[in-house]
Amino acid sequence: MIIDDSRSPLVFLRRHLDPERRHDHDDEQRLEQLLERGHPFVLITDHAADDHADESADQRRQHAAFFKRIKDRMRLLCRGMVVLEGDRPLPAPIRALAGTSSKAFGFPVAFARDEDEAIALGRRLLSPRG
Repeated sequence: MIIDDSRSPLVFLRRHLDPERRHDHDDEQRLEQLLERGHPFVLITDHAADDHADESADQRRQHAAFFKRIKDRMRLLCRGMVVLEGDRPLPAPIRALAGTSSKAFGFPVAFARDEDEAIALGRRLLSPRG
């Protein structure tokens, strides 16, 4: 995953094309740094929840422990996540998983057809009225 915060408070999580770098511990450090800034943000991602199907059980445990450690700060600072669907809407089971994740993380998950729509949704999530 590539974390692009050049348009902060809109933070883009992009799929890394190199399969060896898809689950990089540097990602966790970059996410920690984002949280340490203490400013609200919205995540915009081009990957779905099932992108992690190739992870080992140990990798899943490590990620779960990491997200458990940052959960409270994520709830405080992350105003939401927007998932880019592209040309084809995500299947219902993936959307259901996003709803479950939304409850677990404590922020809304929305879906957008393209980056322009995602940016508009992100700005709406950041507005005081949300």
